[in-house]
Amino acid sequence: MATTSKTASFVNVKTIDRRQFLKYGFGGLAVIVVGSKLSWLAKDQPAFAATQTLSFRITDAVKGMVTDNAVNSAKCYFWVYKAQTPNLPADCPGPIIVAAKGDTVNITVFNALDEPHAFFIPGTPGVNGGAPMVDSGPIAPNTTWSGSFTANVSGAHLYFDNLNAPVNRMMGLHGALIVMPTAAAAGHKFTPYDSPTTGVQKLYDDFGSSAHFPGLAWEQGDPLTNTPPFRQYVWLDHQASPVLFAEVGNWPANLDYPAQQFLDRFLRDPFNPDPNRTRLPQYFTINGQSGFFSHFNPHITPMVRAGEPMCVHILNAGLWYHSMHLHANHMYITCVNGVVQENPLWVDVWNVEPMERVDYTIPAMRIPDVGTARGIGLPDAPLIGVNGRPCYPPVEEMDLHFPPLGTKAKDAAGNDVELGQRMSPLCYPMHDHAEPTQTAQGGNYNLGLISGIYFTGDRNANGTLPGGVIDFPVDADFRIALIDEATGKPIYGISATSPPAPPMRP
Repeated sequence: MATTSKTASFVNVKTIDRRQFLKYGFGGLAVIVVGSKLSWLAKDQPAFAATQTLSFRITDAVKGMVTDNAVNSAKCYFWVYKAQTPNLPADCPGPIIVAAKGDTVNITVFNALDEPHAFFIPGTPGVNGGAPMVDSGPIAPNTTWSGSFTANVSGAHLYFDNLNAPVNRMMGLHGALIVMPTAAAAGHKFTPYDSPTTGVQKLYDDFGSSAHFPGLAWEQGDPLTNTPPFRQYVWLDHQASPVLFAEVGNWPANLDYPAQQFLDRFLRDPFNPDPNRTRLPQYFTINGQSGFFSHFNPHITPMVRAGEPMCVHILNAGLWYHSMHLHANHMYITCVNGVVQENPLWVDVWNVEPMERVDYTIPAMRIPDVGTARGIGLPDAPLIGVNGRPCYPPVEEMDLHFPPLGTKAKDAAGNDVELGQRMSPLCYPMHDHAEPTQTAQGGNYNLGLISGIYFTGDRNANGTLPGGVIDFPVDADFRIALIDEATGKPIYGISATSPPAPPMRP
């Protein structure tokens, strides 16, 4: 039970103002960039700058989930780390913290709930004997803990409440810390890691330099196409049970909800088709979003050109295994639980266990459907189709609309509305092979743990495409997701001068 009202902080992700929602940054959550070393990140990507000091309040919030609407109430009670400095809305997960390697971060945490809570970041094997990066210990109700930590290992880390595990963490007290490297090995390109293995370093050295991976290196950006350097995403997985979470919130004051009882009810409660009675998880989220709100968020779903490689940090704060399968590209597994991989396997699906951290390095190769001189997906001159035209770019497919252009319908005011939508073959899904996670509130598909990858163009330096860089058509209703309405400036992935939907036929 909380000392504050359970409705003290209400966040409805579907009605939040677009300007506020899109400025939250590369994880789809509020992003706090600590210190001055990464000032370019706060400038070039939507983020909130902070000094070396962070301030959090452990409190509660009620959040409208993906199926919440005017005729169907679907809200969930959470415990949250709310950022006080800078002052950001309460949400689950907590904000993404970004620091540079070696930064010392001062932090204060006030516990506004009525049971002890904590702020904890595990250590990394082989670093300082594996000692935790941060361990506040129990923070009593209505008291403040102050401390500091050094961001001593580059990569992705999970911060969370480690008391009464896994209850406090599962109730929403978790978030991500991303530590950026400040230097590359002599004679080599940047990787996301301090001590990359030979295999991982070779992979990142090849980006933008090899015939196999033409385009940009990972650390290279391009202001002409609004492409940021160090392209990375955070996929923070979690599962939520509104019935069980409300039960925990109503537990007698100053008593911990029994951890084994929580596990039994969350994982083994008898199935009940009534979502108001089952304690099983009903929502499967990435960065607190699911369904449409994760799949069409440019800070969760990569929207890139071929030749713009990226790193996706996957952190599983929940209790389910996830098998996250990306279409359009295989990915390299470059780091698992802080251990850089000797042999970065090239796979199309990889299990992410509870409390595991896995990095997918996605090369953003040309879409593998495309036939070229050396083989499918390679950046060579495309093969010639039966119509005598190159089979890439796929102009016929991009010019197809369904229903056909000119199909109209009347809106509420009696105005004609165009129904034709461009059928681009360049929108590809990421879905979890653990099938129940694809649903929400007892079976609503596909409103679960989904994302994807969108190819907005191709950055090919070998002359097979006009000018070396080409942008694909972007429909107006898709383009608005990539434009900051306040400034009119693209926020990611498309050129400032890219027309909304140019004709593609030669």
